[in-house]
Amino acid sequence: MARVFRALSRRSTLKLLLTLPLVRLLDAYLARFIGLGSDTAMAATSLRVAKVSELKQPWSSVAFTYVMKVKTTDVYKKETVTDEAVPGLVIRLPDELAEKRGGGIKGKFSVVDLHCTHQRCVATYLKDKSEIRAVADIDAKNPVAFCPCHRSVYDLAEGGKVMKGPANGPLWKFEFDVKGDNILVTRIDPKASQWEPGPQGQLFSEYPVRPGEPGL
Repeated sequence: MARVFRALSRRSTLKLLLTLPLVRLLDAYLARFIGLGSDTAMAATSLRVAKVSELKQPWSSVAFTYVMKVKTTDVYKKETVTDEAVPGLVIRLPDELAEKRGGGIKGKFSVVDLHCTHQRCVATYLKDKSEIRAVADIDAKNPVAFCPCHRSVYDLAEGGKVMKGPANGPLWKFEFDVKGDNILVTRIDPKASQWEPGPQGQLFSEYPVRPGEPGL
């Protein structure tokens, strides 16, 4: 009889061990796609992204990648930390725009997250007016950020304001400081971590990102 109970105990233990990975998988699914039992916090770090001396001309720019720490706590209170790469762009604004904004030396720069606020595709920085007209079908007075996925257009002279949808919110921005010749990003707009996708738009794959390039 004792042998029977030991055999049953071994079988029960084995079944439990085989079941645990499925429970973990289900929890990961629920946490990621439903949000059940998960808690996410985001930590930022300071990063030098450009130099003032690199950005002497109006609308000159420096691209950078900002690595953000994402801490997730699952239903078992287990914490995992992962890195998320955020595409950023530092832009030198014309003096007349900087004077309207105020803020001293900081007012001369705009630092934006290039993620489109519609479906989080990466937008492209366009300065040439004829190019903007060709790919975005819009007449712009200033450089824009153009999303190649659904053709949203953002006015960089107006802080990333939407000029053409389907995006319905401006580009997210970075907080930054200017210390000497260094431009330092200190954190990203908290709205970027609370992003909810906008209405699904049609994917215009026949439109090139730039004239002459193949479609997406």
